[in-house]
This record gives sequence, C-alpha cells and structure tokens, in this order.
Amino acid sequence: MNIKIFTSILIKSLLIVIKVQSTKQDKMPLSSKGKRKSKNQVRNAEGKYESKKVCQDDNIIMDDYNHEFFGTIEHGVVNYDSDELKNIDAGDSELDAGSESGWDDVDDMEEEIKINQKLKELKLEWKENVQLEKTKRGPYMRGKTPKSTYYDKYGPSGSFTKAAAGNEKITSLFKVQTKDPEQFRYNTTEEALSDSEEEKINLNNYLIKEKITELKDQLEKKHKEMNVIEYNQKRAIYEYLVLLDDKGCGRIDASLQVAKKVFIGAGPWKAQKIRYAANYWLLNNKLPMSRHGKHQKTVRLIDDEDVAEKCQVWIREKNYHATPSSFKTFIEQNLLPNIGIAKKKDISLSTAKRWLNILGYTFKLHHQGMYYDGHEREDVLQYRKVFLEKMFDHEKYMSKYEGETMDRIIPNLPEGEKERILVVHDESIFYSNDGKRGVWTKNGEMPLRKKGNGRSIMVSEFLTEVNGRLCLQQADIEKHPYVPEEAQCYLKPGINQDGYWTAEHLLEQIEYKAIPIFEALYPDCIAVFAFDNSSNHAAFRNDALVAKRMNLKPGGKQPVMRDTYFGEDKQPQSMVFPSTHPDEKLRNKPKGIKQVLIERGKWSSQGLILECKECKENIKDDSRKSCCACCVLSLEPDFLAQKGAIEELIENAGHKCIFFPKFHCELNFIERYWGAAKRYLRENCDYSWEGLKKTVPESLESVPLITKIFKKVLALYGLI
Repeated sequence: MNIKIFTSILIKSLLIVIKVQSTKQDKMPLSSKGKRKSKNQVRNAEGKYESKKVCQDDNIIMDDYNHEFFGTIEHGVVNYDSDELKNIDAGDSELDAGSESGWDDVDDMEEEIKINQKLKELKLEWKENVQLEKTKRGPYMRGKTPKSTYYDKYGPSGSFTKAAAGNEKITSLFKVQTKDPEQFRYNTTEEALSDSEEEKINLNNYLIKEKITELKDQLEKKHKEMNVIEYNQKRAIYEYLVLLDDKGCGRIDASLQVAKKVFIGAGPWKAQKIRYAANYWLLNNKLPMSRHGKHQKTVRLIDDEDVAEKCQVWIREKNYHATPSSFKTFIEQNLLPNIGIAKKKDISLSTAKRWLNILGYTFKLHHQGMYYDGHEREDVLQYRKVFLEKMFDHEKYMSKYEGETMDRIIPNLPEGEKERILVVHDESIFYSNDGKRGVWTKNGEMPLRKKGNGRSIMVSEFLTEVNGRLCLQQADIEKHPYVPEEAQCYLKPGINQDGYWTAEHLLEQIEYKAIPIFEALYPDCIAVFAFDNSSNHAAFRNDALVAKRMNLKPGGKQPVMRDTYFGEDKQPQSMVFPSTHPDEKLRNKPKGIKQVLIERGKWSSQGLILECKECKENIKDDSRKSCCACCVLSLEPDFLAQKGAIEELIENAGHKCIFFPKFHCELNFIERYWGAAKRYLRENCDYSWEGLKKTVPESLESVPLITKIFKKVLALYGLI
C-alpha cells in the first residue's frame, strides 16, 4: 500500500476519534469532513467532482483536501506546515453560519489546533527487516497447494467448481453393493462387527445356533483332546454366542461378562480378544493362530551343574581377582572347549556379568566391616555346633550379670568344682595417621594429611568379663610383686623394627603374663581362654605329632618329634632311631613315616606315596583312608589327638581353652573394645609417631568396662 495514503487514513481516523471524545459533553455531533468539504468542492457540468486521486494498488480514493491537510510524507514521517494548519482552521470557519453542528465555536477551533499540534509529533517507521520477514514467511499453503491457488480452483467461485456445475457426482457412476444376509465376510485381522452398544445383529443370518451346537459338542465330547488354552478359548466363544443369541446382549457387554466368568476377573482387553476369536470362528470354523509358546526356547549354559561348578572353582582360584573380562576369556578359551563345544563361540561382556550374578557374585566396593564370607560354610556350621556344646558346658560354672550396673551373681557350683571365668584375646594395630575421617571445613578448604597409614603399634590384649583388662590393681601389685602388672603386650611391626607377631610371642605372653595374672586375681577360679580360630593360634609346637611335617624316609629336613603311644595296650614308640642303631647314619635321626607305619604294622605291601593330590589340597573325604602314607599316619589316634601349642599350654596349666568359630568375630566382645579405643585415638590423633606412643595407652584405658555392646555379647552366651 502507498505509504502516504496509509498514513493519511490513519491520522484521519485518529482525528475523528479524538474529536468525538472531546465533544461528548454538551455538544451535538458534527457532520463528517467529507460532507463539509463537498459543499465547497467544484463540480463539472455533469455534477461530478473535478479532482480525485486513485491509488492503483488498493483502489483507495483520497481527495486533494485530505492530501493538502495531512501535508507531505517523506520516508514514512508526516511533515506539517504551520501555514497549512492556519488555512485549515480558516477554511473551517468559513462554513455556513446557519449550520447547527457547532463547528464554528471558538472552543472547538482551539481544541482542533491543539490536536493538530499533537499530531506533529506522530511518526510512522517501517522495520528494517520487513522485507526479510516477507521472504521467510512464504505463501500460505493448504496441503501442498498454495492457499490462494486452492481457493481459485476449488473455492465456491473457483474455476474447477464453475466447470463442474450442472454435472453429476462421480459417486453416482458406481453401484453400491448391498449386504448379502447369507454371507459373512470381513477382514480377519480386524473385528467386522461394530462395538457400538446400540447396534444389534441378527444372529439368525449367520447360522449362530448351529455354531453354538457344534461348540457345545466339542466342549463335552472332545475336551480331553484339548489343551488348556484351546479349551478356554472355545468355552469363551460358546458363552459369548449364547449371550448374544438368547439374551440379546450387546457384544461389548457380552464379551465383558464372559471374560470375567471364564478368565476370572479379566478386563476389556480380554473381552476384545473374545470378540475377535468369535468372529474368526464364525468365518473359518477354527480358532485364530495362537502365539503362545512360539518364542525361542533355550537353556542357559550356566544352569548346568557341572558348568557352574567349574566356574565356581575358577573364581575361587582367582582369590577375589576375577573380573567379567577375565571370566569371559575363561569361558571362551577354557570352559567351552573342555565341555565339548568344538565350534568357536563368544559371549558378550554383559553375559559374563549376568552369569557371575547367577553364580551369586556381585560387584561391591571394598570397605572395612564384618567378614561374612564362609559364615555359613558346611565345616563352619559343624564346628559351630561343637563350640556351642562346649560353651554350654562352661556356662554352668560361670557367673551371670544383671541390672544396669551388671551385678555379679555367683553360680551354684557342685562339690569339688571351681568357678570358670571367660577370658578373651585378640590383636589389633594402631596407626599414627589414622585420624578422623570427616572434618568440618569451610567451602573450598580441606586440610592436608600425610599419605599412608604411617608407623604402627600392635597390641595383644586379654579381657575378662569380671574386671575388663587383665591387669593387677595397686593392691594386687603389693601382694604379688613378682607377677607382671598387666597381660598387655606391644609390638612395633616391621622388618627394621620388632619384626612380626608370631605364635611364639603369644605363647610367651600366655605363659608368663596372662596365666600368672589370672591366678593372682582369681586364685580359686579356672580361666576359659577364648581365641580366634586363625592359623597362627592353631599352630603346633615343633615336636608335635604332625604327619605332614614328616618325610617318607628317615633323615632329611624333618623335625624331631616327641615320643608317643599306639595301640590299645598303649605301646610306647620313639619317633627317632636309638643311639645304638646298627647304622651309624641313622642314629638319633627321625624315623620317617614309612618306618613308623612298619613298626605299627600299617605299611601296605604294595607301597604308599608320601602325599596324594587330594591331601595336598586339603580336600576332605571320609572314604579316603589309605590313599597315601601321610593320610594313614594322620588317622592314627595319637596323631588325631594332637592339640595346638596354645591349647596344650593352657590345659597343662589347669585351665580351659576354646576357639571361636571361623568368620564369627561378632562373638568376641573384644572387637567392640578395639572400636572404642580407636575412636578415642582418631579424636586425639596428631599424625606423629610420638603422639601415637602417647595416645595408644590412653585410648585403651579410656574404654569403660560396662557397655551396651558387652551386655549384648554376654546375652549370646546366656550369661545375662
């Protein structure tokens, strides 16, 4: 549109609105500008106006008065001349004096001038990207056809519409096929019948009664030949058709009732399947194909017991270093060829992870805590029964504790029996850099700590249920000046320090500290020393009767064992050759397993090897009794009765010894003692060696005797 004409029309409209609003109060409405101007405009001989300007683009007519009134427009901005405004005002004042519009009032003229002055500030500007927006927008479309083209052709006045006027519709050229009531045709992939409740079908047209009778005969006479799925489908179709035939129900209502009746609480989905199956039956006289059981059926290789056992053995051999990738390599390169799969097969890494989960393994981050692996192992369960029986026997002679202050109640002892007191033992290591794990800091700040655990101190401690730490008080020290003050032992572990804790250290602690202190504190009591079931605590003395330490033949690197007895008559036997032996090389030398078995009459005429593979791997089998020389000798009564060094030492001193079941550290209340001591150590840690030597004794002294944890542990033994 021409910018001058557009601006003129806009300003003219604004003038009219403002003028009408200003003359609402006590003023009569004025005649339009066109009427006022027409009175003074020149007409030709035919009575038409002389000058008119026509915009060819939009067919908008604008007279010279409007053009002169609104001035000139340059670059979209309206420019006014003050003389023109004056002429306009003067022209308005020359209107007929007899006009009743009131246009010649002074107030109106002043108001008009004010409006004109306000309009001088009006500016119209085009956006800089107007052309770009027109380019982006594109034509309006109706489908793939431009909207203007579509209506030009197909609209009410379109070319195609006009051309088709008076012609018949194309649908009149085809004959509509009427539905044959004797046929029943529909697409088997969709339901032919409508699901509308209002629409009813004439069942007689489709021979429904014959279909119902046929289904009834099949259900009564051939039900044993059908599987469950087929029987339920045919019964559902039968019930559905009966409802439609007898009661005249709608298809949806009938199918819903049948679904709930036959399939017990089924819903709309099952009802839809019933309608589809019924339609298919009426058309084809058979059930639609069922997809039940059509999926591929395979058995996982890991479900085989032999395969699973081989995988378990391999994982155990890896000793917690097995990974899904290494397990995948083992399956592909070792397991599959060994079980007879000649063709090269691969498994994915996700399959390897899934198989590990099936075998009972999961990926976990390593953290400190109770060690439960083997807690329910078969041999552990068997020993647990033995342990409980022994504890039950000791409990009869132990004191019990009651109340918040854990008052001691002495047991009623049989004549000649002594009270028994439980004494537990354990070792623990304290590190110089073992500080608090969590600290309160400002955001973005974190204290620097030394790397590693630092130097350490190992503590071997004994606790009693009576007084806590096994140590003498000041009054006891005066009574027993030659007895050590406490049974506690310290060790600085390391090659360049005090070495490492061994069974010899523990035997020395028991013999020279623990037993003397206990006998000084409780002279008329028997100690029941309880230890963890570790290999160090189960160690034998050097001269103990252990078949695995012996050689098959005399001499060599084998220990000199103690003398023993064998047979029912307790016949003595020396484990070394006498000093008067004819062969000087064998004098005072260990005899070896072969000579010992020959003297006992247990050596096989066919000979025996020293140790078989099963015995080396400690595979227990009660049926193996003569597989090797080591097995035969280890089953001898005197070798079976051989006890560990700790147990021998304690029982020779007149006390009792017992070992906790493996993986059952929760039974030893000293573990809670270590936890309380290390908490104190972390709270007072200064990350120095001198600080550790000072803090360790303080932390052990800081633990109170009576704690809730101690009560819980005593409850396990039935002592409270």
